[in-house]
Amino acid sequence: ALTELVEHWLAPRAGGLVNGRNSIGELELERIEAATVCLRHWSERWRMGTRRKAVIGQLSEVSELVENPQGAQVQSRLFAVMAELAKIVASMSFDSGDHATAQRYYGISLRALQQAGPEHRAYGIGVLADMARQMLDLHRPEDALDLIRLALDKSESLGLAPVARSLLRTREAWSYAHMGRAEAFRRSVHQAEDLFEQGGDDLPLWARSFDHAELSGVVGARYRDLGRRQHEPSERRRYAELSAEYILRALETRPEGQEKGRAFDHVGLGRTYLVLGEPAASAASVRSVLGSRSAIGSGRVRRRIEDWHTEAAVLHRDPDVAQLREELSFTLLPLPRR
Repeated sequence: ALTELVEHWLAPRAGGLVNGRNSIGELELERIEAATVCLRHWSERWRMGTRRKAVIGQLSEVSELVENPQGAQVQSRLFAVMAELAKIVASMSFDSGDHATAQRYYGISLRALQQAGPEHRAYGIGVLADMARQMLDLHRPEDALDLIRLALDKSESLGLAPVARSLLRTREAWSYAHMGRAEAFRRSVHQAEDLFEQGGDDLPLWARSFDHAELSGVVGARYRDLGRRQHEPSERRRYAELSAEYILRALETRPEGQEKGRAFDHVGLGRTYLVLGEPAASAASVRSVLGSRSAIGSGRVRRRIEDWHTEAAVLHRDPDVAQLREELSFTLLPLPRR
């Protein structure tokens, strides 16, 4: 189903946009685009409840407008807005763990982009990257790898900036880590780091928040995932030490205000300390996240805390770990996943 969806997006648009008479003016179109920017920021800070309904409401309004043929330029801009709104709903749904809804709206986004025209292809690569990230959350690395390879092929053909392609390489490495393919993982990490150092201007919207801290945090967490798949204790420790090195570098370079990113780093570091056999440091790292209401409001952050809670069970006799696990069992973890 994923392949069929993506191949449909890749296919040339059948015919062109119907050039009808505009039923909305430039000011109204600018208002819709400005509202979409506001909703994008909502997506970055809040995920669920009435806020998702607001985005769906705006998407419905734009969908009604494109049903009546507009002028080609207006129609293209409306479809681009549709694509972003659908991607926002998909991201909110993914964050909450509603994967079926997320996948449906990612599909709506790709179909809208096909109608928006070839100038919006770069945004579609970001949708593919998000879909690959969802597959990784679902423990489907083969599907994620298929999607990210397609995104990489398109990014090169479009000549996207190296930093954007670096982000895609981290998703490729992530897939290999989940599959236990150490050599392929290291190759993708080196490619991601080399591309990032090349920099590049005019980044697509979806790659603008990808900085050195994000690169280090993602790579560090994936070294831990790869290490957990090793049978030799020495190899597990070697990869875990690399994981801690990268994640600590991410924490050192995170700009102020990136609370969710820091939360992922701290929880990821806590999980790495478990592999290294440092329970007190592990509990302290995870506990540092609990005071950030904006961070723990993210479903994905809570799921990573739940991962720590499960993995820490083997060290339940340690007093620091035992106390934190008990606190989480009565506070954060029972929260419903809406």
